[in-house]
Amino acid sequence: MWQYPRQIPGQAYSTTPLRGCPVNFGKNRFAACLGDRLVGLEWKSSGLQELWTCDLGGHVPGSPVLGPDGLIRVHSGDGWLHCIDDQGGRVWEPVPVGEPLGWSSPVVDLNNYTYVSGYGGGIYRVGPRGDFKNRPYFRTRQKFDCTGLIYRGVLYIGCEDAYLYAIALAEDQGTNTWDPLKYQGKTQWFINSAPALAPDFSIVVAGRDEYLYGFHLDGKQAWKLHIPGQMLASPVIAANGDIFVAVSVVRAAQRDRGKLVCIDGDSHRVRWEYDAEGAVESTPVIGDDQVLYFGDNAGWIHAVSGNAECLWKQQVRHPVRSAGNIVGGNRLIFGVDNGTMVGILCSSGGISKKGWPKYLGR
Repeated sequence: MWQYPRQIPGQAYSTTPLRGCPVNFGKNRFAACLGDRLVGLEWKSSGLQELWTCDLGGHVPGSPVLGPDGLIRVHSGDGWLHCIDDQGGRVWEPVPVGEPLGWSSPVVDLNNYTYVSGYGGGIYRVGPRGDFKNRPYFRTRQKFDCTGLIYRGVLYIGCEDAYLYAIALAEDQGTNTWDPLKYQGKTQWFINSAPALAPDFSIVVAGRDEYLYGFHLDGKQAWKLHIPGQMLASPVIAANGDIFVAVSVVRAAQRDRGKLVCIDGDSHRVRWEYDAEGAVESTPVIGDDQVLYFGDNAGWIHAVSGNAECLWKQQVRHPVRSAGNIVGGNRLIFGVDNGTMVGILCSSGGISKKGWPKYLGR
């Protein structure tokens, strides 16, 4: 339906790849990071309208996030955390939390505290009004180069020491409730993909060791499944508990391959595999009709049913590594490696209201 910004032959435009996930902040309204700007947009029946622009001072490797207070947080490449309202205005002065990591986006709890992964390790916390103590809220020597999830006052986040941490969010400082000496939350390599919460309240996370893990809330491993290839995207979970994860298979002297893998939510065994046209680094989004949408590095966006049927696919000419999103009814959005976003009409009336249907959940 549209491409934004429009590319005019001979005119310069940003070529910074768009790999973050746009954030919804109203009916048919969303905000996305383009280069060093956060742009508010509205997809109307007549087309796409730019609402406002906020300069950030640096490229944003992660995604903007929306807190319960309706305010957008962005961690930009200049080392500052920005807080922006739905009119594009700054709510409080930017906070110096340090350089962002490549795989991490901030997360916000129910009390509107923002948690940011530190470039030198640990977690920093910023208060609802921008109040900040320039010391780690939770200390560790290794980096949390991962986007976490918060459930019942606990931050679950992957670390480069190959552990998934469960950090209780107390008033003054965080505490890891899982004991690494008992191998609670242990994988075999570092974790970059964001974890997901399953309907049985287990935490699902993809390790860089080619294993998908499920952990009980007490830190004990519930199951693990070997999936050959790199899981660079984050897992998503359907309403029935089935888990979907994208896979990239890169071998020397061979064409890059990719697939979407469906894991049965009960047996935790592979139900089916769907072959894409290229390697897949894009986190899928699940619609309310349980259709999955994702991109691949060959420039295709796919719509796949829960039974592995290809409903349609669209070529956009450049790799699609971003996480997908649905804004309003039947309106699908992806970022593209040429620095633009594309909007496509789809069958889904919105994001699935059950499961863990997209990057950063619902």
